[in-house]
Amino acid sequence: MAIENTTTGSALEAFRSYAAAFQKLDAKAVAEHFHQPALMITPNGIFSMSHAAAVEEIYRGVMRDISARGYARTEFSTLVERHLADGLAIVSANGVQKKASGEDLQRFGATYTLKHVASGWRIVVATIHEPVLSGIA
Repeated sequence: MAIENTTTGSALEAFRSYAAAFQKLDAKAVAEHFHQPALMITPNGIFSMSHAAAVEEIYRGVMRDISARGYARTEFSTLVERHLADGLAIVSANGVQKKASGEDLQRFGATYTLKHVASGWRIVVATIHEPVLSGIA
């Protein structure tokens, strides 16, 4: 996974770990990065995930779809962490999903709200949107 133009921080490290689990297409490992309850907001709808099994179910569907389309990896051109309060942060990204051939599968923007809890940083809201054309903040 290529990451450029980054800032540093523990929420960002948690996001990187989540992204690595996603890239392995491991829905169970992805679910471990989410707080329960959590929300996913995408152009296709809003999904409430009240427990880890719900996260796994949603991500298995996403992973099945992109695998069928030839997904191999995700690259991020922008990845920024911003703290909103003690224990509350946003990680914003512009990314592209790639096929093994290097061809673009899909470009996207993503904004994740993370909360620090006893077990570490967990995703509370995952929002997938159009790429942000100028300065993610």
